[in-house]
Amino acid sequence: MLRGCCGYLWKKKDVGFNLKVLLIQPPIEDFYLTEIRTYPLGLLYLGTFLKKNGLNVEILDTLSPYKKKTIQLPKQFSYLKKTYSEKEVGPIKLFGAYYRFGLSDEEILNKIESSNPEVIGITCNFTAYFNIVAELTRKIKDKFPNIKIIIGGYHATVYKEEIVKNYPWIDHIIKGAAENDFLKAVGLPMDEDSCFIKTIPDRLLINSKNYQMHKKNFSFIVATRGCPKKCTFCTVSSMHGDSFVLRSADSVIAEMQDLYSKHNVRVFDFEDDNLSLNTTWFSDLLDGIMTTFSENDIQLYAMNGISVETLSKEILEKMWQAGFRNLNVSLVTAQDAIKQKLNRPFTNEQFEKIVSDAVVLGYEITAYLIIGLPEQTKQEIDETITYLSSLGVLVAPSFYYPPPGTKDFDWLVEKKIIDADNWISFRSSVFPVETEYLQREDLVDYFLKIRLNNFCSEIKKKYGLKEVTVKSLEKITSQTLQSIDIQDATEEEIGIVQLKEYLLTGEIQRVLKK
Repeated sequence: MLRGCCGYLWKKKDVGFNLKVLLIQPPIEDFYLTEIRTYPLGLLYLGTFLKKNGLNVEILDTLSPYKKKTIQLPKQFSYLKKTYSEKEVGPIKLFGAYYRFGLSDEEILNKIESSNPEVIGITCNFTAYFNIVAELTRKIKDKFPNIKIIIGGYHATVYKEEIVKNYPWIDHIIKGAAENDFLKAVGLPMDEDSCFIKTIPDRLLINSKNYQMHKKNFSFIVATRGCPKKCTFCTVSSMHGDSFVLRSADSVIAEMQDLYSKHNVRVFDFEDDNLSLNTTWFSDLLDGIMTTFSENDIQLYAMNGISVETLSKEILEKMWQAGFRNLNVSLVTAQDAIKQKLNRPFTNEQFEKIVSDAVVLGYEITAYLIIGLPEQTKQEIDETITYLSSLGVLVAPSFYYPPPGTKDFDWLVEKKIIDADNWISFRSSVFPVETEYLQREDLVDYFLKIRLNNFCSEIKKKYGLKEVTVKSLEKITSQTLQSIDIQDATEEEIGIVQLKEYLLTGEIQRVLKK
């Protein structure tokens, strides 16, 4: 007999191909979900690794196909009732209802019953959503007491001790990117081969047709793991430590070829934390992609962002030739002194040079700033918005939330600005951090201001306006906020009258349907 962790007993003949493992990506409850960012690549890596070691594996992605249901707003977020409305319309509208994205717990339990696994592994990356995982695992254990439950991911890594203490129905917790620990948890010997370096994830574990972008099959891909930079607000080092691991360029291209030929994937998103850190390796990878996919029928993204300090005109040109058309870069703040304090390793001058080169090449550029950082002031935010707007990029606000396991989180707890145990609030959509410089109302105002600013840029580009004024907008439509029929108006028409109102009064007027 083999004894697994937590007292589970399996006969030796049962361990291996007869041991059934169901890996689950759990539902999410929030005001919004970026569907394209939920591709379950981590579970695919783990599932492929477990199959290689003789286990019978299935993946249940409860978020795919996409579905949502309006649910009750948690009482902790009741203060947002005056901020978000389902009736709001127009291009600058904020979030509306609170949703359950994915299957219900009852549907998941039915799927588990049909699958009949001995072991369930659940990814638990986000602290704000742990309550969903906790409730789901409790229901699983109540209905299927003999199923072993294992969780892993970022939240499970940071809060392992707390989970062990307070959630006894969860049998085992995987800390960090340690796929071998899963084998140990089910009583199997460790695999000396590296899961990440040598594994091409088996996409047959999911239905590739369920993951699309631009009406084409889409896939995440990861070429590196970790990042040594240690920005004070970043969670990567808590998960991966100081390590930075590179796959060979050949193995990445082989994975892309497999996805291209066997799964008809034409859109690839590199989800690396620092894809271009090793510029020589990155250049070689781009060369290989250009040679292998010479038909130019693939589209490449790096939605997690590309670090500006690693880019050059030459690299940007290669990225374009390989299939990149969009560039996501993060400025965080326009004040170089604050960037240095946050361990952001570049200056505005470097940022501006890369953006200028990318604009000339034709890239659509999204530039991120963080709003609500500890000790951040309105003046700093205003300067950053003005600076980014002058560069002709899409300005994308990331509203700060305290990520457990970071230096900033520890500082906020020490200063008693946040409650370390209020896990459900650690998400950007609820504006969880208020400081002496920035209240929630200020954060909401910046959210609206940036959306209106981006809409203004779109109108200027679409209609070829030299400048956006009330007079130039009158040539597009003579309607005003007082005369427009909100029930029948288009989003653009509503946005134009809001823009007119702002130019006349300096106030942003939100629009609600009756």
